[in-house]
Amino acid sequence: MSGEGYRVLLRARARSSELRAKGFTWDQIADVLALDNDVSPLRLYRLAHGRTAAEVVSLVNDLDPAGTASLREARLYDFEAWPDGGRRPPVRCLVTLARVYQTHAARLVTDEARMSYSVRDRELLDATDLRDLDENRSPGPCPDGGRRVSMEASAGAPLAESAVDTSACVELLRAIGIEEADVRRRELLFELALAFGGTQALRLLRVLDAEEEQRLGQVVRSASRVDPQTVATFEKLTAYAREVDDGHGPAALLPAVNGQRNALAQILARDSMPQALRSRLLAAYGQLSQLAGYLAYDLLDVAAAQRALNEGLRAALNLGDPTLIGYLHCWLGSMAAYQQRAALALDHAFAARGWVTRSPSRLLRAMNESVLSAAYAAAGDATASARAHDNALRLAGDPKGEGEPAFLYWISPSMLDSKAAMSLVRLRQAGAAVAAAQRTLAGLDPRFKVDRGFALAQYATALTLAREIPEATARLSEAADIAAQHTSARLAHQIAQARAGLQPWSGSTHVTRLDKTLQARGLSGM
Repeated sequence: MSGEGYRVLLRARARSSELRAKGFTWDQIADVLALDNDVSPLRLYRLAHGRTAAEVVSLVNDLDPAGTASLREARLYDFEAWPDGGRRPPVRCLVTLARVYQTHAARLVTDEARMSYSVRDRELLDATDLRDLDENRSPGPCPDGGRRVSMEASAGAPLAESAVDTSACVELLRAIGIEEADVRRRELLFELALAFGGTQALRLLRVLDAEEEQRLGQVVRSASRVDPQTVATFEKLTAYAREVDDGHGPAALLPAVNGQRNALAQILARDSMPQALRSRLLAAYGQLSQLAGYLAYDLLDVAAAQRALNEGLRAALNLGDPTLIGYLHCWLGSMAAYQQRAALALDHAFAARGWVTRSPSRLLRAMNESVLSAAYAAAGDATASARAHDNALRLAGDPKGEGEPAFLYWISPSMLDSKAAMSLVRLRQAGAAVAAAQRTLAGLDPRFKVDRGFALAQYATALTLAREIPEATARLSEAADIAAQHTSARLAHQIAQARAGLQPWSGSTHVTRLDKTLQARGLSGM
């Protein structure tokens, strides 16, 4: 074997070992290796198994105790070179190799090459399916019978909500190949993206420089211990994920956030490190769990949102950080209020208050009052809701003190007015809801695209209550334009609710025009 051929084998062996550990079948690994190795299927399967020609020859001859096989290395190379060169392997040899490679014999030749065999030989190739020997294979929905490759930390405690199958891995490698020409960096990006949720993770990884990628790769593969720079890299990825959500929405981001959360959980369970570093990583895990919960909530997957938020709350309690604990209780309360579960919303809001009083964050106190306002509105107490909202506006409007946590960057009087508009609509206070929505739209930071959509949907509903139908349909059309560019299922749901409120005027010109807009934006029939 030439030096270059041996280097190719070593790279393939390392890649295969990594993919096998993640549950890939031999067929799936061969498909992945085919993207970087323009060789015959027969050679791909040898690379997938990480075996030299001598090792394969020995295994083939061992499977023929009578000694009639007598395969030699040179002849195996000939078979692997065919049909571009060498010679065609006999079907008997392919059947034996299918047992060695634990695959379907027909996969060891191309479709075109298979047609060069006789009908009887093709029938034997098609009948020889030995994939059941592959321990990573189990019956499932995948077309080739291979199981899906889980991104779970362990079988007993799944953290990631997604899975990466063969087609997703192929798409991931193609995406990396387009962006990156350097082979070594391409392999590193593939490894990191696979660990962090698949193709969707590439958007997050782009924010890292080459040194950060190398350090992160070493920690993920357990080649080095966590250091302050690695912790800072995880914190950087977490902060950037929030920016991505502001612009693009939860659908593509959630798998990447869950993948990063999964990687953090594995590192926390696996590595020993100084307590200061562990605390920072635990805080990053808690923040990622909150973000994962919010993204699932925005996709209206309430069960997944509750799981992630509760996992984050457990991490925050272990850490003993009153700000993070209060923040997670606030989000659990906010989600309960959205579902009109008043008692649960109040429970979380008051639980948060106990921790908020121990936190130095003024912005967190503002959020806590806003959640209380929403909870009181869900309970039908308009007076208490208004009082809590006034407190929230006062706290959020005061100058920010030093040391406010970065994850509270979104809290402002305009954002809290947006949340109040929803409560006022539910209390059927049309005038106050219109005013709150107008204040939101006038002062909202332009980067919060989806929040503008929420404000417009609430504004439209309030205008409908006030029987301002032309203006209501105009605002709802604006919200539909935003929803078409964002993956928030919650926004689409609110638009549908606002449109349902316009049903008494469904025959009017304004509502008819709105329906055409909704249909064009893919929001009709909701």
